[in-house]
Amino acid sequence: MSFSLESIGIKAGGRYETIYTTMNKAGEMDAAPIGLKYIGDYDVAARIFEGSKTLKNIQETGIFVVNITNDPSVFARSLYDNLKEEEFVKDDDIVYLKNADAYFIALVKSIEEMKPEHDHVNEGAKNYIIKAEPLKIIINRQGAKALNRGLFAFLESLVDYTRVDIIDDEKKEEYKKRFIENERVIQRVAEDDVKENMAILKEKMIEKGLDLE
Repeated sequence: MSFSLESIGIKAGGRYETIYTTMNKAGEMDAAPIGLKYIGDYDVAARIFEGSKTLKNIQETGIFVVNITNDPSVFARSLYDNLKEEEFVKDDDIVYLKNADAYFIALVKSIEEMKPEHDHVNEGAKNYIIKAEPLKIIINRQGAKALNRGLFAFLESLVDYTRVDIIDDEKKEEYKKRFIENERVIQRVAEDDVKENMAILKEKMIEKGLDLE
């Protein structure tokens, strides 16, 4: 690979919120918000649940595009239904978002059904792990960076930290539950520097009397 995914903020081990665009052999286009993990050795991976149009298209064509955007409307509308046709751009056997900050083409290397196991979303849900090799990256906007929701969870916990001294015990219990959930998200999806700072914040929260041990 002659480019680095770090140029769009994607680091090994991190999980990012992106928009996948796919097209079936009939030329029908689809967009969906799906997480992405950079697993190293230039490969990326995604977990996709059975029944999705994205999975069906990828199984049929063996290729997809990962679009980088921070537009909340695109995430929402691609989840609720689908984007408008004029928001897509077809290029031979791929399709990407016209207004993406950046995107890269991913060639599928393997599609494997996950063994049934406990899942934090749906125990026993049937889903597949797709591993792919990024082939080409296009940056349309300088400073384009993939979203990592671990950072936002950390920022929410930082805001709570500023308020711990002025809330009652009932509210502290609410903050405790929120911190534990944010910590779970961060351990699952965040980059190492966010994990390290969350660990420091946890100690600071404990010093302020929040029962997190």
